[in-house]
Amino acid sequence: MKAITLRNVYYSFDNTFVLENINLEIQQGDYLGIVGPNGAGKTTLLRLILGIIKPHRGQVLIYGQNPEDYLKSEPIGYLPQRISQTLYDFPITVQELVKSGWKKIKKENFEWALDVFKISHLRKKTLRELSGGQRQKAFLARALALRPRILLLDEPTTGIDPYSMEGLLKILESLNRDFAITIVVVTHDIGTFAHEAKCILCLNRRVVCLGEPRKILKDEYISMLYPERTIFPHKDA
Repeated sequence: MKAITLRNVYYSFDNTFVLENINLEIQQGDYLGIVGPNGAGKTTLLRLILGIIKPHRGQVLIYGQNPEDYLKSEPIGYLPQRISQTLYDFPITVQELVKSGWKKIKKENFEWALDVFKISHLRKKTLRELSGGQRQKAFLARALALRPRILLLDEPTTGIDPYSMEGLLKILESLNRDFAITIVVVTHDIGTFAHEAKCILCLNRRVVCLGEPRKILKDEYISMLYPERTIFPHKDA
């Protein structure tokens, strides 16, 4: 089943194309990593999927519906870029954060989201009392609290330590494997998500390449995205 579809999508800003002729199909249960240089249109792509902005040409569909129609009845989990670093001192508890913004949240889903990210014991703590990894998990729990079928994550590993990163990646893998949640991750951490994602999209305003990490993340493609940069080999290469 197609979870997300983009057909001939163009988006421009100040008369300059940010995205050009994007054609993409993401199936239910996929785990897609999106990589590309700064200014490649990665965050813009997520915002189009969310319906925050609309394409100037082309079509975006979520389970066959326009994003705004889909969101009337179903949620999409979303983690904006650097939000846990930007709002680190906001005077709110973990419990209040996870519940914030949702008019209807079932208690069992709230508890489940806290349990998934192993932060139930932190519910009464304020954001300023948490480590960077704990704050990121709190914001991720908020994105998960309505049991969405789709999670869109913009740089989820930014600003957290290696131990927290490892734990977070295991949780995302479990959500994808055990609950068939479709996960789309924008990242600069190519090496990490080469081992985690099922599929990689190399984006630089256009789709440079799309496919399995082993086939896609090779010097010939990476050099098209990042001049003078190469990808290190897979663990089992």
